Amino acid sequence: MKILVAGGDGFLGSHMVDRLVEDGHEVAVLDRFPDNRTRHLGHLEGRVRLVPGDRAARETAAEALKGQDAVYDFVCATNPAVSWNDIPLEIEQNLLPAVQFFEMAAEAGVRKLVFVSSGGTVYGPAEGAADEARVPLPVNPYGIVKLACEHFLRHVRAKRGLAYDVYRVANAYGPRQSVTSAQGVVAVWMRRILDGEVLQVRGDERTVRDYVFVKDIARLMTHSLRDLSSSDTFNLGTGKGTSIVDLLEIFRRVVDVPFRFERTPRGPSDATVSTLDSRKLLQHYPGFRFSDLEDKVRETWQDFRARHRCA
Repeated sequence: MKILVAGGDGFLGSHMVDRLVEDGHEVAVLDRFPDNRTRHLGHLEGRVRLVPGDRAARETAAEALKGQDAVYDFVCATNPAVSWNDIPLEIEQNLLPAVQFFEMAAEAGVRKLVFVSSGGTVYGPAEGAADEARVPLPVNPYGIVKLACEHFLRHVRAKRGLAYDVYRVANAYGPRQSVTSAQGVVAVWMRRILDGEVLQVRGDERTVRDYVFVKDIARLMTHSLRDLSSSDTFNLGTGKGTSIVDLLEIFRRVVDVPFRFERTPRGPSDATVSTLDSRKLLQHYPGFRFSDLEDKVRETWQDFRARHRCA
């Protein structure tokens, strides 16, 4: 198929591009490409079409969408912590450009759009693993806007016939995660360690998250290409909760440099427990096993350390 990956030079998007190329698809990547260079796709030079520009720019988006069978949308301009203190920014940079892009995809004749939502913020405070039947009650503006995007996709399907899949992804981690942004505790901790700063361990044994490896995400999101006419919403997480204290113990075992940490209370934007029940998606992948957290944190640390040196 011909597939466009918006935000395909980023952390999640670049692994999706790898997977799609491996599976034999014709892939185009829409991204800003700072300094006219790719950050993560150099190994695919000549095998993917790069479209420099912003998804919010109509001319650029229209050119990128032309002739595509499916689109994966990974673009996100903020993170949960930023959105907590700047609601207008969240609407301006995430909601409005996304809705415009959805309508343009329908106008271009794209058959299906795949949207990356947030399993960690869409459901809001909850006990136990959330499944797709749970009513989302987000309190963080980041999650509120993600849920609004899901509703607008339903609108565009009703209005224009564009099929869609939504993946509510848990706490993603893995190689290529940003060494500078403040999204994802695994990446934040690794950056602090390499910068010689003190780790902020927010919460206690009751602060639990569902950590899912980025290559597992890309593998499972290929499910959308099996049927370009269907629309659905899927959780994408391991279903296994890991407390912030247990994650710290993993760091002590895999990080090969000394580091300091301090315990702090949870912030107002932090949920207590956030795990996802992904059985609906996993029924399509019998025998699938998620990657081991400790093994992949070790792999992520090695990648992070190498890129931090270059930076």
